[in-house]
Amino acid sequence: MPRYHVVLVTLILFLLTACSSGNNTTPVPVAPVFNSTPGTQAVEGSAYTYQLTASGTAVTFSLTNAPIGATLSGNTISWTPTAQQSRIPNSFTITATASGGASATQSWAVTPSGTIRISRTDTLWNETGSTNAPFDWSRIASYAAALVPQSDGSFKSFSGAADANGVFEIPNVPAGYYWLKLGPVDTYWTSSSTFDLGRDVFVPIANTTAPVTSTTHLNFSFTSLDAAAGSGQLQLDSPELAALSYTSSTNAGSTTFVGGLVINGILDLSVIKNAFVRQYEPASFGSVDGYVLGPELALSNLSLTTGGINTITGALNPTVPASINLSVQGSAWAPLLDHIAPTPPTYVGSGFYASVQPYIAADGPNISGSNPIDLIWTKPVNPLTLTPTLTPVLIPATCSANPPLTTDVGPATVPYSDPFPAGWRRIFRICQNASVAVPVPGTGKTQSIYLTNSQTTSLPTATVKPLISAVQNPKINGADLFTASTLNSTVVTLSWDPPAIGTPFGYNVAIWSPTTLPDGTVAYFSSATLSTAKTSMTLPPNVLASGQTYLFVITSLVDGKANMETSPHRSSLPIANADLISAPITTATN
Repeated sequence: MPRYHVVLVTLILFLLTACSSGNNTTPVPVAPVFNSTPGTQAVEGSAYTYQLTASGTAVTFSLTNAPIGATLSGNTISWTPTAQQSRIPNSFTITATASGGASATQSWAVTPSGTIRISRTDTLWNETGSTNAPFDWSRIASYAAALVPQSDGSFKSFSGAADANGVFEIPNVPAGYYWLKLGPVDTYWTSSSTFDLGRDVFVPIANTTAPVTSTTHLNFSFTSLDAAAGSGQLQLDSPELAALSYTSSTNAGSTTFVGGLVINGILDLSVIKNAFVRQYEPASFGSVDGYVLGPELALSNLSLTTGGINTITGALNPTVPASINLSVQGSAWAPLLDHIAPTPPTYVGSGFYASVQPYIAADGPNISGSNPIDLIWTKPVNPLTLTPTLTPVLIPATCSANPPLTTDVGPATVPYSDPFPAGWRRIFRICQNASVAVPVPGTGKTQSIYLTNSQTTSLPTATVKPLISAVQNPKINGADLFTASTLNSTVVTLSWDPPAIGTPFGYNVAIWSPTTLPDGTVAYFSSATLSTAKTSMTLPPNVLASGQTYLFVITSLVDGKANMETSPHRSSLPIANADLISAPITTATN
């Protein structure tokens, strides 16, 4: 009996050993589990750290994706965001690996708040070239701010200061869009961390001595005019004193001109060294009457005495033949006055001009303040009395008092004279004006507000057509902007559809409000301008006051270079604009 027991036990041990030898398995590695949560906020120029923790056996960490400058030391990530890395998402990925080789990843993005940097260095142009003029930020420093929208519809204001390099800096601004306020009236909707407010401006050379009040006489005597069949015009102006603009009629068949001008005011005529004298002769451009440039005289090295009697004489130079194949699709301008106001606007005038810009390079930027010399231009149907004038400020060329452009002009070859240097820029301008009568609150009177559609291009080589039309379907808080209404909400949103013609780089919204002048007259004046590249905007705080009536003028803008969110005034041809005006909108009294 004991013998059989031993055999049975031996057999059992043999069977257990045999079975276990075929089932020798290794435990599956366990992946780490992250216990730490990364922060997603940071500040430009300040250290960002993240202490990593993960459960597992002998866990090690590796940084598999991170912005430039981020490092991993042991289980700590360190990073200091730069200006270029701020106000944008920066992606991180960390890999945790256990001793057995199993791993896990954790990914996140950090969007640091950053500094808004606003530069303004204007490029000033004159007869001798250009110079850069840094801006004095003390003039608007108290206004400058970034207004960041909050989830409750309010705005949080961030202020700043100019640095030693003349750049205005606003720190700690979070990512996303904000209103950049840069003065009492100029505000831009942007998400950019850099903003160039500079522009190119023609600024004539001036003396450092302040002018005094005086009476100055200018006597003119010119010969060698063309004996034109009809009465034309003689013009004289100077790039050094753009406010000076002399215009007088010429007699048909006459080859001489004598005239004069008396100037009373605070002006320094000694700055005038150059002037252009021009004879304009009557011409027809299809159904439109106008003028073309004839003989011309460029005066140089002038020496005028402020407060004295000055005589300017000379013989005009013969014409230098030039021509343009003029073709204007006037029928395309006809509908541009439709749906731009609550009531049909009253047509004021239209006109087109081929011009040269003295001293402005043909391939250079678009320069404001330059006074063009017309080569051809349309003649007003009801012109003002042609008397010598001295305009106290530089006024941009306005549309002539012609009928609206409803029919096509040309194509036809129009001859004219162009004696000016080939390197100067030639441009073609066309515009159309209309007015809208709006009631002025509390006066029982109306005021005419002028709306314009205009464009400037290089001299055309094809038919000229509109570059831009006004926006469509404007609304305020979802209601028709052409319907007078009272706002009961403190949050005001304007919206519109893009123009039917053209692709704008942005829009200006000018807000007009009634203002009482010193003499007691009440009239609408623009109190603020908001600029955006979008087709809607929520107005920033303190733009509208309670119990007031406002008009909103929305302008579509075209420019060959400008960017509304980064550099709205760095301009190149072509440029164009089209206006639209709202009905009176009143805010409720609190």
